[in-house]
Amino acid sequence: MSKNVSPEATDNLLPIRVDVALLIYSDTLSPGDISDRLRIEATASAVQGVTIGRRTGTRMVIPKHMWEFSSESHVPIREFDRHLSWLLGRLVAEQDALRAIRDCGSTEIQLIGHVWTAGSGAHVHLKKAALEQLVAMDLELHLEFADYEEGEVT
Repeated sequence: MSKNVSPEATDNLLPIRVDVALLIYSDTLSPGDISDRLRIEATASAVQGVTIGRRTGTRMVIPKHMWEFSSESHVPIREFDRHLSWLLGRLVAEQDALRAIRDCGSTEIQLIGHVWTAGSGAHVHLKKAALEQLVAMDLELHLEFADYEEGEVT
């Protein structure tokens, strides 16, 4: 922290909410297969095919299997680099499995960082070690920013 920035000002520059998620879409690997290969349970998943929404009864066509592993419920801190470091730390031991999933064909892997702010902006820090891990795992980080409107945060 800079000597010229008070702790209150630094807190105001933190996002309201942060999440980093690894998403894997596949024609051939089910969410269970992906979990088995990575030895990580998905935080969300969807099976390819037709499904009926539980709440709405709406018929939905899921074009590919979807497997998601998110930091949001695991990292209570609103600092982006902590979320990214946590998720990469879980994946580092499974780099070879992640490469094998990528190489099995008809599979798409996305790493997405979500940052929600109060409209006044937020600082996002990326540590060199995390960037080196992204390169080593051949992952590309996509950042998405969204602003909450005044009074929208509960």
